Amino acid sequence: MRVRWSVHQTVVHACLLLFCFMCLLPMLLTISISLTDSAVIQTHGYQLFPAEFSWKAYAFIWMDPSSLLAGYRNSMLIVVIGTAGNMLVTSMVAYALARRDFRYRGAVSIYIFVTMIFSGGIVPLYILVVQYLDWKNMLIALIVPAFAAPFQIFMLRVFFQEIPPALLESAKIDGCSDFRVYWNIVLPLSKPALATVALMMTLHYWNETFHALLFIDRPTLYPIQLILKNITSYIEMVRSGGVDPGGQPIDPSTVPTDSIMYAMMVLTSLPVMFLFAFLQKYFVKGLTIGAVKG
Repeated sequence: MRVRWSVHQTVVHACLLLFCFMCLLPMLLTISISLTDSAVIQTHGYQLFPAEFSWKAYAFIWMDPSSLLAGYRNSMLIVVIGTAGNMLVTSMVAYALARRDFRYRGAVSIYIFVTMIFSGGIVPLYILVVQYLDWKNMLIALIVPAFAAPFQIFMLRVFFQEIPPALLESAKIDGCSDFRVYWNIVLPLSKPALATVALMMTLHYWNETFHALLFIDRPTLYPIQLILKNITSYIEMVRSGGVDPGGQPIDPSTVPTDSIMYAMMVLTSLPVMFLFAFLQKYFVKGLTIGAVKG
C-alpha cells in the first residue's frame, strides 16, 4: 500500500507541477521578451530564454521617470482610497439587505439589480461628474462612481446571509447596536468574501483608463495605465512611419517597439500579482469554509 500510495502521490505532484509550469509559461515568456532586444526578436523570434539580454525597453519607458512615478502615485491613491471606500459602502449596503427585518430590502434589491442590467450611459455620467459635481481634472471622479458596485453588493449579501442569525441575535441581546454587530461580528467573519471584493475592485481601479480619458486632462494626474496607453500610441505611430515634433521622420530601429509592449505588461502586472499573493490565504480559507472535518 505504501508503494502504491507513493506512486500515486508522485503522479499527482508531477501533474500539478506540469499545470503550474503551463500557467507560469506566459508570464515567463512575457518577462523574457521584455528583456530581449527588438533586433534579436526579429531575427530569432520569441524565445523563453533570450539570446541576448537588453534593458532598452525599460530604459525607453523610464526616459521620463517623474511622469511614471506620478502615474504610479496617482494609481495607488485611486486603488487604496477607492477599494477602501467601495468595501465600506458595499458591505454596509449588503448587510442591510441581508437583514430579514429590513422592510424594504426587496424593493432596494430590485432597484440595485436594475442598475446591473441597464446603465445610464456615458453622457449622463459625464454631465453629472463635470457640470454638477465639478470634478473635472480631479482623481475623485475616478473613485466615487464605483463605490456602490451592484455585483459585489449581491455577492456580499449572499455571504452575510450564511452567518447564523442566532449569533447576531445573541449579540443584540447583549446590548450591541446594529453598527457594532456589523463591525465587530459580521466583518471579521467575512474576511474571505471581503478579500475577494478587495481584489476585484483593486483590478477595476488599477486598470482604470476609459474614465481617465473622459475626466482627466492634466498629465500630472494621469494614472499609470493612461501613461502606458500614450506610450503604446507613440509606438503605433512609430511603426506607421510617424514624425517627431520637429517634423523629422522617426527611425523605427531606435525604438524597441516589440519589447516595449511586453515590458509595459510586466510593469502593470507586478503590483497586482503581489496583491494576489498577499490575499491568497483568504481565498483558500473561503474555499474551505463549510467543509466537513473528520
